[in-house]
Amino acid sequence: MTDSKRLLDSVNGPRDLHGLDDVQLQQVAQEVREHIIDTVGEIGGHFGANLGTCEIAVALHSLLDSPTDKVLWDVGHQAYPHKILTGRRDQLSTIRSYGGLAPFCSIEESEHDVMGAGHASTSIGYGVGIKEGMKRATAEGLPVKDGRVVAVIGDGAMTGGVAFEAIHQAGGLGTPLVVVLNDNGMSISPNVGALSRYFNRVRLNPKLWHAREGLEGGLSKLPAGIGARFERFGPHLKESLKAFWAPGLWWEELDWAYVGVVDGHDVAALREAVREALEADRPVVVHCATVKGKGFAPAEDGGLEGMEQWHAAKPNSIVDRAPAVKTKPKVPAAPGIPTYTEVFGRAMVDECRRDKRVVGITAAMNSGTGLNILQEEMPERYFDIGIAEQQALLFAAGLALEGIKPVAAIYSTFLQRGFDQIIHDLALQELPVVLAMDRAGLVGDDGPQFRI
Repeated sequence: MTDSKRLLDSVNGPRDLHGLDDVQLQQVAQEVREHIIDTVGEIGGHFGANLGTCEIAVALHSLLDSPTDKVLWDVGHQAYPHKILTGRRDQLSTIRSYGGLAPFCSIEESEHDVMGAGHASTSIGYGVGIKEGMKRATAEGLPVKDGRVVAVIGDGAMTGGVAFEAIHQAGGLGTPLVVVLNDNGMSISPNVGALSRYFNRVRLNPKLWHAREGLEGGLSKLPAGIGARFERFGPHLKESLKAFWAPGLWWEELDWAYVGVVDGHDVAALREAVREALEADRPVVVHCATVKGKGFAPAEDGGLEGMEQWHAAKPNSIVDRAPAVKTKPKVPAAPGIPTYTEVFGRAMVDECRRDKRVVGITAAMNSGTGLNILQEEMPERYFDIGIAEQQALLFAAGLALEGIKPVAAIYSTFLQRGFDQIIHDLALQELPVVLAMDRAGLVGDDGPQFRI
């Protein structure tokens, strides 16, 4: 396929996808992927997660009418396909350059970027507020268009506790919100076949959903003492009924409908699942399995190590859609000055060996902080909390209360999310917790993380 025949070249906004069929949309997704490999391989930037969301972005924008309908991307470094499909295809090469596109979603950059997201775990909370705000504005006759809201959360963002707080609220309110859970840490499960599709229809069909409730209520009213017996055994029987009707039991317990696992690289399957989820008029999660680095063999076939290595690409690291060949220097290079990250990582190992009370804590940034060195050499002294800085500090506080010496290594800008814990749980109680804050400075390429 030559570039002159690319369907992608005729896509200048989401509405250009609306007239395409599933086969054409699948082709567009692949062309988006190739565009990212060619562009990011040359200029550098976030890479693997974006390759995994091409079909998701195409499927969503082919069904929704952005910006009236809202698509929230969490985290922002999986949103390059979204940028490409929303009028920024030819500007992708300007990412991480002065005056160019932001490497994450930016409200100032496009009407299709609903929220600014340089970190993670916030999309569901935004989505609940946006959808409830639409309902409130409509009820009050305010000039706000009511639209559909979809939050795409993945690449580790579900480890953040704030996402669970939002899930709890949405279930309680019954907010008609769709969450696409982009699970790129697993293989595609066999239950993507006909039986899975059948259960998806059962769970999302309002008549069948209410029929289940009617069944539960009707059994308790049966005559001749049968109903009373059902009431006695009701909790156990009800849970059995729910388990049969909904494999995603955790979500169901929080009053969400669960759909999954859907092949996240099958546009037709994604469109069917999302379409039915949007029509359900209740909180729905569409759980889809994707491959981080899809379409780029070193990432796709390299397992977890390959995915981590190609999370981001360095400038000129890819040529002809393959890793660039590294040329050996004629004269061996002199040993370079070690980075702060390397020095810190080695120092942590030394301190752990010197003092058995020392442990290291990271919030999903082991290699970024240097604690991967500790993880490899002394795994029993290493803790990864996930993208949950608040819990990382509370965990450190608890350790300190028991005489342990925790060192929490967290990027300076990411530590914004733990300010309450720094003040209330560490400083006021004068607990001996060491905060190792690197990346404290101006990082122009990655855009602003806070404003003064």
